[in-house]
Order: sequence, then structure tokens, then C-alpha cells
Amino acid sequence: MLPAFCNAQQNKLDSLRNELAKATNDSTRYLAGRDIYDHYEETNRDSAFYYANECLLLARKNNKKLAEVHALDNKAYQLIGLGRYAAALQNLFEAFNIAGDPALDKEKTWKLFSTAFNKSFTGQNRLLMLCYTHHIMGILMWQTDNSEQTIFHFKEARTIASSISHDIRQMMADMNLGRSYMMTNRLDSAFLLENEAVQLAFKTGFKKYLGQVYGVIGAIYQRKNDKQQEKRYYYMSEQTAKEENNLINLSSAFFLLTKYYITQAEKDSAIYYSMKNLEVIRQTGNVTGLSVNLGTVYENIYLAYKLGDQQDSIFKYQGLTLTVKDSFFTNRIKNLTEFQNLTFKEQLRLQELAKEKRLYQSRVRMYTLLGGLGVFLLIALLLYRNTRQQRKTNKALETTLSNLKSTQSQLVQSEKMASLGELTAGIAHEIQNPLNFVNNFSEVNKELLAEMNEEIEKGNFDEVKLIAKDVADNEEKINQHGKRADAIVKGMLQHSRSSSGQKEPTNINVLADEYLRLAYHGLRAKDKSFNATLKTDYDESIGNINIIPQDIGRVILNLITNAFYVVDEKKKNLRSPEGGVPYDPTISVSTKKIGGKVEIKVADNGNGIPQKVLDKIFQPFFTTKPTGQGTGLGLSLSYDIVKAHGGELKVETKEGEGATFIIILSI
Repeated sequence: MLPAFCNAQQNKLDSLRNELAKATNDSTRYLAGRDIYDHYEETNRDSAFYYANECLLLARKNNKKLAEVHALDNKAYQLIGLGRYAAALQNLFEAFNIAGDPALDKEKTWKLFSTAFNKSFTGQNRLLMLCYTHHIMGILMWQTDNSEQTIFHFKEARTIASSISHDIRQMMADMNLGRSYMMTNRLDSAFLLENEAVQLAFKTGFKKYLGQVYGVIGAIYQRKNDKQQEKRYYYMSEQTAKEENNLINLSSAFFLLTKYYITQAEKDSAIYYSMKNLEVIRQTGNVTGLSVNLGTVYENIYLAYKLGDQQDSIFKYQGLTLTVKDSFFTNRIKNLTEFQNLTFKEQLRLQELAKEKRLYQSRVRMYTLLGGLGVFLLIALLLYRNTRQQRKTNKALETTLSNLKSTQSQLVQSEKMASLGELTAGIAHEIQNPLNFVNNFSEVNKELLAEMNEEIEKGNFDEVKLIAKDVADNEEKINQHGKRADAIVKGMLQHSRSSSGQKEPTNINVLADEYLRLAYHGLRAKDKSFNATLKTDYDESIGNINIIPQDIGRVILNLITNAFYVVDEKKKNLRSPEGGVPYDPTISVSTKKIGGKVEIKVADNGNGIPQKVLDKIFQPFFTTKPTGQGTGLGLSLSYDIVKAHGGELKVETKEGEGATFIIILSI
């Protein structure tokens, strides 16, 4: 049956090409190009990428935004298959940026999917595209070994698909989410999702990826040590992939059958299926995934021949395995490095626009940054496991580390600007007070001068002198409050400008008190319901100490802001006491001179820090805050700043009662 099926597929492809050549308008060209892309999607990456890009050009030319998202997602999917992760991520960023605009709910777009894929769907195309973009992002995160983000994006895709009643998209999300659960050994959840995917595939008639579903179910049975069911589902995966002309799924099925027969020590079957897989890999001519590529196929052939002790074949395919894997992992390290650099750059850009972006973009920003860290860890793991075979990857790691160091200064500046945003409302409150005094005394002086003119006309010069004295006193007060406003503005500018790196004599008590008041008023400006008791205890004997005030001020601000956050969270989540003393959020800031050192403490009566995470709080990107509410850089940068001053930053905590952060600096 297979040759007849292939002939039918070729006839269909020729018909589509004919339709594309005869098209008289862009809409028809787009639909024909979309259908040709569908044909090549899982059989030829290069051809599929070409037609996805043609569809993208047509969509942009005609300002069809949702069709543009669809084409960007299709391009990203093919780029993932080609191992070009950074380019795929860039396309997905563009897709998220477009699909997140609610105004597109009303767009009259071209038909995004084929009738077979879309027959039960009647609207909400923007959410459909957002769902599709999360799905492709989940695949990218899976390919780069970021399991948490993989699960997050597939869950998002599944939630959206369910909300718009799109059975096929839900089936696709079930399939990939089930595979992700299987990879993390959550077998029961994986089995339920994959069986739901089977039911939805038969319900909708969309079986293009049913071969993959069967393959995952077989892999679940393999982990359950049920050899009979494992083998059965692998054969079902092979048969379905052939029927659907899905060469990528067929390659995976051959790979799974090869591994099965190798574990069973059945040499002939293992060689047969590994050779069949080699044919498919050569036919597609591309990277098909992390688990199936030319290197792993050669390795399986080598292991199969090893079962029969055929030395010539063993030597041949062992050599091919080493050669191809060395090239594959070298290219993979390069692609992952590019991917990581892009995620850091995009994260910095998104941080600057955070308040203007929608909620889903904030999530994408955070998970992308974490994805960059995951890629870095993956690179380190790959280097560790392949040091003997891949000496060239060491150089790639050094390049990656150099790139990370080069972004450090940008991360510090970005974190500083984030803290400046927190201070803005507090600064506005502080500067308003002296301005009110200036305005009030100016009005009073205006009235006094008018009164003075009246007294002069009367010749009452004693009264004139008294009024003149009042005017002079008021002018002095205006001058004082003007200088106060000037000092606040200068302080703000000092905080916002790049640090000169030069230490200067600084009154640490004034610095700490300034940031305490500004942080408090800033939080109050954003949340009028917030209240906290502020306690201060400053050692006046300290005097001035040599520090970089912008940097140490940033550390104190970060600790105070964190303290406000934890007491506010405790108050929101704490149940009202029954007859007891109500919870009073309290922040304490104190300084103390101890020998040749000064100790600055910021204490709170929040919930404290759990012992299980205490060792991680100064690590980069670690945060206990919900997604989108913290970068995980504040304490890490604070630790580095204090260390650079030759000081020490430590924490004392008691779970349920609060935490105290202590800065120790040499005078």
C-alpha cells in the first residue's frame, strides 16, 4: 500500500504547485503555500522552511497579522528541527509580541490552518495563534533541555486550546505534555494525557502525529518494564507514521524499535531497524531532534553489530559515530551559545519595557531568562560528559563564559534602573513637601509685602520693620526648602547615573535613612493600603566612611524593598487572629560601630527564609517571588557589591518569625 500512498501524495503535491503557479492574488498564493508547507512539514525541513518564509512575506505584504504569527511559528518549528535555536527563539518573540495584542481579536485574517485541521473551529483566531506559539515555544524549550519551561508552555497551550474548544490543538498539547511528564518520570500523568491524545486524534480524524503518541506510550511501558506492550506500541507508531507520511515520527519509531531489539540482544532485528532509520535520516537530510540524529543512528548500528561480534562493521560504525557526534555536539554547543546570548539580550530589553508589556509577555521574559540559565547548565553538562571525545567544546564553553561576563555590567545597570523605578514615587512624595513649603511661604510673603506697602503709606515704619523681618524669615525658609528639594533631585541623579567606581566619604546613617523613607513612600504610592512600622537605631559615632555611595545605597535599597515585600505578603496571607494581637508589619534599620568595622542591619518580622533555600538566596536568578515579580538578581548583585568593598553580607533568620540581613564594612 505504501508506494500507492506515496504516489497519491506526489500527485497532491503536483496539484498544489500547479495551483500556486496559477494563483492570481496573494490570498490564493498564501493558501497554496500553506498547504505545501503542511506536506513538507515532517518530511523535508529545508523545503518546509522555504514555504513558511514565503507565507510570512505574503502576510506582511498584506498586513495580515495573525497569518504572520502562523508563518513565524512555522518558521520557528523548522529552525528548531535544523538545530538553529537562537533564530527560532527570535521568530517566537516576534510571534508573541503580535499575538498578545487584543485588538487583533477583530482582524479578518486568511484561513490559518487547513480544513482538516480546523473543521470544528469557528473563531477566536488570535487565541488560537497564541496557543500555537506557546506550543512551538514548548518544543524549543524541550529541545534545549529546559524541562520546567517546557511543561509551562505546553500547559499554557492546553489551557488556551480548551478555552476555545479546539480539540486538535488540545490533542497536540496533550501529546507533548505527556511526553514531558514521561521524561520527568511522572508516568501516571503521562499515560492519562497520551491516551486522551489518542481519543482526540480519532475523534477529530487528525492523525498526523498519532505515531508520536504511540511511541511515547511505548516508552512509558518501557519504563514500567512491560516489554510486550512496549513492543506493540512501537510497531503501532511505525505503522501510523507510514500511513500519515510523517518521516520524523517514522524515524523516531525506527529508533525506538532499534533500542528495543538491542536491549533484547536480537541482532538481526536491531540491524534491520537501525538501517531503516538511516534511510529516513538521509531522506530528510536534517537534524530531527535531540534523541534521533545521524550520530545516534550510527551508534545504534554499531551496538547492533556488536551483538554479533562483526568486527569490521563494528569498527566502521564506531568511527562514524565518533566523527558525526563530534560534529553534532560542536554545532549544538554553538547553537545553544547563540540561543543563550539571545535570551539574555531579550531579557534586558523586556525588563526595560516590563511596565508596558502585557502579562503573558512578562511570563515569557522570565521563563526565557531562566531558559538561558538552563542552557548554560546544559552546556556545562555536555562538556563534562564529552570531554574525551570533544576537546573542541572546551573552547566553546570559554566563549560562552566570556559572553556571560560581558553581559554582567549590563545586568547591573538593568537592576539599578529597576530599583530607580521603585524609588520614583518615593522621590515624588519627598520633593512635594519642600515644594509645598516654598509655595506657601511665597504666598504669605506676597500678602506681607502688600501689607507693608499699606503701612509705608501710613508712615508706620515700626510696623514696616516687623513685616520686613517676617518676609526675611520666610525667605530664609524658602531658601532652606529649595535647597532640600535640590538635594533630593541631586540624590536621584546620583543614584541613576553610572557609578564612577570611586569611593568617597559618606554618612552611612543619612544614606540608610534616605533610602528607608524613599522606599516606604514609593510603596505607599503604589499601594495605599500598605502600612508598616519603621524603627531606626543609628550609631552617631560612626561618622563618614569611605564607600561608593551609589553601590552601597543600591544594596541597602534592595534589602529594604525585600523586607517590605515579605511583611506585606505575610499580612495578606495571615489569618485574622481570634482574640490575639493583630500582626504589625515592622521594618528595623540600624547601624553600629564595632571596632574598625561598621554593621548595617535591615530586619523584618515576616515569615523568615526556609532552611532548604537559605544556601541559594545569593545565587544569580534564584528567587522565591512569584513569576514576573522578581529577577533573582538583587541579592546576588548586592552580595558582589559588598564583597567588592571588602565587606561581608550575611543573613540571620528564624522561619515564621523574620529575617535580618547584615552588611559589614571596614571603616
